[in-house]
Amino acid sequence: MRTKVVTVVLVSVAGLHLARSTAGQVRPVPGAGTGIVTVQGEVDVRQLPPLEVGQRGEWRVSLANAADVRVVNTPAVASAPPPFLRAGGRYEVTWPGGERETFTVAQPGTSGWVRAAGDGRQRWLNLATARTIDELP
Repeated sequence: MRTKVVTVVLVSVAGLHLARSTAGQVRPVPGAGTGIVTVQGEVDVRQLPPLEVGQRGEWRVSLANAADVRVVNTPAVASAPPPFLRAGGRYEVTWPGGERETFTVAQPGTSGWVRAAGDGRQRWLNLATARTIDELP
């Protein structure tokens, strides 16, 4: 029994001694220590690599955490096309993206729609989304 007590005391004393002797040191393997490293030396700024000034590559700018925006309760679009539009008239329209297009009105519709004839085909255009509409001679 006495041998076991002496062994436990010796192991405890050895553990305390090891913990105190390694305090403030960093070891390359996991174990006792604080993780604090003291660095000594000098930095010579004349030996730094050259820095390149300027932008390289394409810039990408984005907005983080943009709010979800929903448009509701918009007023109803007028049920008639613009009053100056007439069947057989030629017009030039500028769309929101800046593209321009020339067409002839085959039939005025409702809610800003017109049936356009041109380029050998007929199609419907929604002039309510246009930025400008110019009448051509």
